[in-house]
Amino acid sequence: MASPSYAQLIAKDSTGIMAIALDEVTIQARSVIEKGDRKVILPTQNQLKMSSSGIDLLGKLQLPRITVDIMSGEITTSGNGEVQLRINGVQVTYTEISSLSPEDILRIEYHDTPGARYGNAAAVIDYITKNKKMGGSISGGAIHSLSSNRTSIDDMISGRYNYGKSEISANVRYIQRKGDWTREYDEHFIFPDKELHRLETGEPTLFNKKLLTSNLNYSLQEKGKYLFNAQFRYTLQDNPAGYEDRKSKLYTSDSDIPVSIYDHTKERNHLPSLDLYYQQNLKNDQRLIFNLVGTYIKSSNTRIYQEKQEGIANTELYSDIAGKKYSLIAEGIYEKKLEQGTLTGGLRHMQSYTDNRYEGEDVMDVLLKQAESYAYAEYKGKIQNWGYMANLSFNRFYYSQRDNHSERYGLQPSLLVSYNPVDNLHFRYHINLKNNAPSIAYLNDVEQRIDILQTRRGNPDLKLFRSTIQDFNAVFSTGICSIDALVSYAYEKNPIMESVIYEEGMFIRTYENQKSFQHLAAEITFKIKPWKDHISLSVTPGINRYISTGNNYLHTYTLKELRINLDASYKNWLLSFMTITPPNRYVYGEQLLKGDLMHTLMIGYKQPAWAIMAGIHNPFMKTYRSENENWSALNPVKSDIHSTNMSNTIVVKLNFNLNFGRQYKSTNKRIQNMDTDSGILQGTKK
Repeated sequence: MASPSYAQLIAKDSTGIMAIALDEVTIQARSVIEKGDRKVILPTQNQLKMSSSGIDLLGKLQLPRITVDIMSGEITTSGNGEVQLRINGVQVTYTEISSLSPEDILRIEYHDTPGARYGNAAAVIDYITKNKKMGGSISGGAIHSLSSNRTSIDDMISGRYNYGKSEISANVRYIQRKGDWTREYDEHFIFPDKELHRLETGEPTLFNKKLLTSNLNYSLQEKGKYLFNAQFRYTLQDNPAGYEDRKSKLYTSDSDIPVSIYDHTKERNHLPSLDLYYQQNLKNDQRLIFNLVGTYIKSSNTRIYQEKQEGIANTELYSDIAGKKYSLIAEGIYEKKLEQGTLTGGLRHMQSYTDNRYEGEDVMDVLLKQAESYAYAEYKGKIQNWGYMANLSFNRFYYSQRDNHSERYGLQPSLLVSYNPVDNLHFRYHINLKNNAPSIAYLNDVEQRIDILQTRRGNPDLKLFRSTIQDFNAVFSTGICSIDALVSYAYEKNPIMESVIYEEGMFIRTYENQKSFQHLAAEITFKIKPWKDHISLSVTPGINRYISTGNNYLHTYTLKELRINLDASYKNWLLSFMTITPPNRYVYGEQLLKGDLMHTLMIGYKQPAWAIMAGIHNPFMKTYRSENENWSALNPVKSDIHSTNMSNTIVVKLNFNLNFGRQYKSTNKRIQNMDTDSGILQGTKK
């Protein structure tokens, strides 16, 4: 378009006042703004246009330390920590983010060093949306594999309708993963007077896992005054055949006759919950928030383990676990904006009652009572180019089982300091001291047989342990390039990790407070956009150093890795590629755990109301493998889990989003609590 002349720009209206008529102007702002305690990401119009959901948009943003599987959409972070998803400050499920229309998203706030308010989350991704409008929307998606010997289904549908001051919404998601694994083990048992070597050669064994999640939500609000929200959630976990199932031939060093092994676990969990929320806005930039959540978890777990020699069963183990858990979570938050910063304070209490019945060789009823409480205060401020956030929380943990009672108190301070010498350079240091409570699945005196030589045992004497987490982050961005470097160090004192002990011919796998655990990590993300928003490439080399010090062992491990993420679009066409090499690994205690191997390539076509993509998973391999190790001196194990139907898998992905009617402004919840821990100790072989 030709530039307008001076006469075209300047004219006088009927009042004689000079007016300036300018052509449309596009202002290009920085896409990532460093806020000290978080990164504020402003999606471009092209990123919003070429995304089908909130999950798709997150993948295109290529956030440091965040991995989005472009096929399944699952979100993970470096170090295998919890990624917490939120919309306008309220914690939500994956399904709610999947149903979020990109055109409703204003920005995304990425907390990669979340404070005490966010619990144990390693990262928090908060979607800030535009004001809701009158009318409604229907959205959905489907992801299906086209493999003849593997089933991979991920279907979702959601709807929302607004009328007056009310809004009602609902969503349902169904996932199924069905195929086969081959599990093999190379295992040594070190007795006081001998060593036994057991070698398993596996056969393909079915796994079948299903997940149904649903949500029904009603809200009533008057803008600027109050918000009431009632939400009913229901989750069904149905696993007819677990990932740990196996069929194999066992060869032992003390016999020439092989043993046939059959190991099968069936599990089913029902999780209904009711969430009530109220928010009251007060004068002088103040806000009160109250949240009450009641949850009921009904669990069942059945396992059959058999060993046959020459067709005759010489070992048969059976366990049947039925569990019920009732929990109540109450939380209150006060917020106040001041001239120089923001003050936040909160109280939270969780009370649970667990009744698990274990049947097998022995029958045992386990009654657990648990309570967790904390109070916290946080102040966030800024002085010139310096920013800071200080947080102090006081927590209480209570646990009881029969005559065993435990009560612990602790302080959890954290401090974050940031410095911006210039607009495109940012430094940040963060330190956090935490108290960590034992899992209720470990806090019992139950024993579950794994096989003829091994037993898994709980430990009601487990104690809280302290951890210190520090990280230093430096970010430089200019033009089409950015560099994000992170160095972090985590130290745990007396962490709860697995131990193997020998008792009367049996190897006991239990849990104890060990000496220490250390994790030193460094990674740097190079990101470049060589052609506007049409091509975005991020490359992240990293290194992890693990030092695990037990009461009777010391293990160290170093992992080097490389992550590459390419996102491209032109007109209505999409292209995505992702790889993690080698597969992500993690060490804890005496376990070396291997994460998913990921090479993914997808191509698609996008329209305003729908999008379709097709791709291939792990195209560069014939066999998918996961090789784990246990370095116990008494029972060292190497496992090889592999499958041919998880490579070269073709996947088709479809999304749609339809809006109708007028729209109106609404307010979203600021918090949401969830309880999903059934507290069952299982005897499956890992």
